[in-house]
Amino acid sequence: MSQANNDKERVGLAKKQYDDLELRKEVTILTSENERKTIGTVSQVNNKPTGEQSFIITDKYTPSTAASTERNKVKELTILYKGSTAPSTANLNVPLHPDYRDVREDWLDNDIPTAFQVINGGGPVVTPQLKSSAETLKQAMKLYPNAQVYVYGHSLGSMNAQYAIADLDKKDIKRISGGFFYQGPNIYSNLTPEQQDTVKAINALDKLFNYIDRKDYVPIGYGIGNPAVGHLIEVDSKNVGLIEQHMWGGYQFDKDGNLLTDKEGSLRLAKYATSQQLSAINIMRTSFTKSGGGLSSSEEIFLDAAEGLAITQGMKQTLQGEIKDLKDMFDKATENAEELWSDTLSDARDIGSKLSESDILTALAYGGATEAKIVNETVQDCEKSLAEATKIEQEYDKLLEQINEAITSQLKTDQELAKQIGSMYG
Repeated sequence: MSQANNDKERVGLAKKQYDDLELRKEVTILTSENERKTIGTVSQVNNKPTGEQSFIITDKYTPSTAASTERNKVKELTILYKGSTAPSTANLNVPLHPDYRDVREDWLDNDIPTAFQVINGGGPVVTPQLKSSAETLKQAMKLYPNAQVYVYGHSLGSMNAQYAIADLDKKDIKRISGGFFYQGPNIYSNLTPEQQDTVKAINALDKLFNYIDRKDYVPIGYGIGNPAVGHLIEVDSKNVGLIEQHMWGGYQFDKDGNLLTDKEGSLRLAKYATSQQLSAINIMRTSFTKSGGGLSSSEEIFLDAAEGLAITQGMKQTLQGEIKDLKDMFDKATENAEELWSDTLSDARDIGSKLSESDILTALAYGGATEAKIVNETVQDCEKSLAEATKIEQEYDKLLEQINEAITSQLKTDQELAKQIGSMYG
């Protein structure tokens, strides 16, 4: 089983919750290089009376009815909580319409009541769907006791995922390897004090992320300083329209598949990505040494290069957040400089109303106030700083290319090593 490695891949996986996923169906996503990556196989489909719809994906088809010896072999599982069925898909005057029950259960029984609670300050009263979603996660973790768990949810599914993790026993939270919640209301105020305490503990592990596009009207309750389930990731989004905005349409990614966000968001995501990759490398190192003895020189070279790649990628992603902050700061500085020059010129014209334009500009220049000094020098300083940061980013790109070439070369030289790695992730 393979996991999504960057934000673009994770959004691609989250979108699968709206696909017609069936038992035994292989779940694949597109990588940033437009290659197909297999996440796993659907081992359970839930369509509960509460309206909860969710999918459990394991490395190979391992249903809940499988023998415990088989279920114990599952190392990773992914749970997708499906979001609300759109009211436009069903005729609510026709109870036999296939989407009628979904819409009523999602919106009338869950979305609207929870939204009212969030708006009015919350309270520990939750809908049946949130409770059943928590049971889904607990049951899955019990069925696959050795699996690390990844949880995804969008919209109503985001609320389900947030609540499910908050309702875990503290002893189980270390099994959560990643939680990714998209465009859902902040349910923190709906949690009990005990659940909020669990959230604080798991937030400290830096593995939960709550993605918010402020141009979307659905994610409510995320005021400045308000606690949330997971670290808040503010999406640097574009305007695409009401429905598309809610369905990830405004999300923007760089060429490496990293989400465009603010400096803090980039730092958090880079830290998570690096820790996940280093953890995978440690598992690989343990696997190589299982037969006893030390690592071969080929394995040592490969693992060192892989670690260097993970750390360098994390540093580059962090730098990209810094560069975006610089650009925003420079845009503001340029805007302020242009406004200052405009105000200066306007004031001078008022004071020297009987002077010609050239006399006014001469007088201002004598006092050291010129457009070149106020505006142009500011722009030039900003452009110089940005060019220096961009040069560093390009150097990281070159280093990443060299490390990737070294890894590829090592795998070509050592076919046995290539087979070992292929068996781990194939």
